[in-house]
Amino acid sequence: MTGAPAVVRSAGPVALLLAALFLISGCGGARAAAAAAQPPVVPGETTQGPDLSGVHLPDFVMPLIHGGVSLPNPKLTPGSVVSTDANTLCTSDEHAPALPTAVQTAVYAEYGDTSASAIHKHILNLLVPYDLGGAAVKSNLWPAATSGTGFYQKVETDKILRQLVCRGEAPLSQVQQALETNWYSAWLRYVVATGHV
Repeated sequence: MTGAPAVVRSAGPVALLLAALFLISGCGGARAAAAAAQPPVVPGETTQGPDLSGVHLPDFVMPLIHGGVSLPNPKLTPGSVVSTDANTLCTSDEHAPALPTAVQTAVYAEYGDTSASAIHKHILNLLVPYDLGGAAVKSNLWPAATSGTGFYQKVETDKILRQLVCRGEAPLSQVQQALETNWYSAWLRYVVATGHV
């Protein structure tokens, strides 16, 4: 019994620290783990990822992008196509016509925010781009966020899809449908998974 106090005295601070850590992790560990599992909620930001059920993608490494995914509301922006002729589209240099201010304001209003702050953080984008047969109308427009996965990834997707269509590697109707269904999964499939990122 005389040896026990000496061990406690020489390892006292370490033993007390370990005991305290054990008690903290044992008592509050479950609550701390549960609290850590929930990300903070930012007002106005989507807290869950897009629904990719039924989307089949090849194996790939996902690039690190901070922020959410900017998707159009399918009820407000289902997409609109005016041409399904790939030959005509691929030989044309025409650009989308300028959008009237009234149309731009109407799109932002439908999406619920016409403030300067909201407009500054978004760029109106055609769900099906003009050079892939999309119409420059309200039902094909949505405010794509400039942060996270949004406007810039969508523009990149449009560019790659046009190249595939014009090289005859993807049917125009398939590309248009992919964009109307979920541009984000089209980005994953045609841009990320093929190494264009």
